[in-house]
Amino acid sequence: MPILTEPQLSGRGKREDLMDMIALVDAKDTPFTSMARKGSKPGNMYFRWQADQNPGPTIGGVVDGTDVSTYSNFVQGYRKELANYAQIFRQTVRVSKLTQDIADVAGIRDELSDNIAKAIIAIKRSMEATFTSDQLGQRDNGTNPYLTAGMLAWIGGNNIGTELNIGGASSTPAGSDPSFITPNTSIVSGANASALTDATVQGMLKSIYDQTGKYKSFDAIVGTDLKRAFTALLGTTALTTTSTAGVTGAGATKVQTFQRDAAADTFIQSVDVFQGDFGTVRLHPTTFIGTVSGTNYTARSAYGLVLDMDLVEVRYGGNVAQVTALPDNGGGPARLIEAVAGLVVGNPLGFGKFTYTAA
Repeated sequence: MPILTEPQLSGRGKREDLMDMIALVDAKDTPFTSMARKGSKPGNMYFRWQADQNPGPTIGGVVDGTDVSTYSNFVQGYRKELANYAQIFRQTVRVSKLTQDIADVAGIRDELSDNIAKAIIAIKRSMEATFTSDQLGQRDNGTNPYLTAGMLAWIGGNNIGTELNIGGASSTPAGSDPSFITPNTSIVSGANASALTDATVQGMLKSIYDQTGKYKSFDAIVGTDLKRAFTALLGTTALTTTSTAGVTGAGATKVQTFQRDAAADTFIQSVDVFQGDFGTVRLHPTTFIGTVSGTNYTARSAYGLVLDMDLVEVRYGGNVAQVTALPDNGGGPARLIEAVAGLVVGNPLGFGKFTYTAA
């Protein structure tokens, strides 16, 4: 019998069998930044654009032979200036010299390169969360940084373009015209996303159509619970109740109705496109939509943005994710990954949003 057997080698120089791979399951999509147009490089951290409206119809005729006595100005009162700030997104990484030059880590050829790749992904995710959030625009004052106003703030917010209140809903500057503030009828809110109905979505699309007059195809960035609420539109559930309204009786029978062929051998329960009277909505689930309070971010799985992507663009400053080598003072190689980007919302009247509190 051999003196050294497998169990006897435990703790005496025996190496574990570690596969040369790392399993990564976190591959969350960033639909907003992927779909938004890439705009021109901003000439300043504070950049502006114009939104316009067409005049409404005039009723009545003109008396024959009368001279012109009044004039219309279809610029003043119709065209407004909107504005936003760009924002700096930054990640820094460093690995020790031993980690980089000596350590042989399973599944990784170069630890520094792997850190840089993940930092670039982190910046894109930070942009996605920022652009779809309710963050308000902010000017850099030497203490607080530049902040770009997100879509949740623009839709329904006061966005006439004053530097003190970009994309915000908190206050209206004196004398400003709220003509480009998204109407409340284009905003759906409530306690639970489970209350979503087809009539609710149709009402939002009708409101957007009332503003634009165009039957459009929209892209909806929806949280996971709101996506489930759309799928729930496929079927209805009924429970027998007692004589008391809203109270389920003992032994109640659950009846669920599905809008599919009863003979089908594949159960399909998913809504990816909602086609209504006034537009078509393509649903894109996301985990990066939420609200901002200071530097705290809260994901909102029951929120959603209904967007005309022709009216949205992201303006990037310079290299989208520039990698710069930082000095190595003995601690190991370090890299700075930085990007500058700002959100342009062409005309807030052409959008809608869902702000349900919970699933």
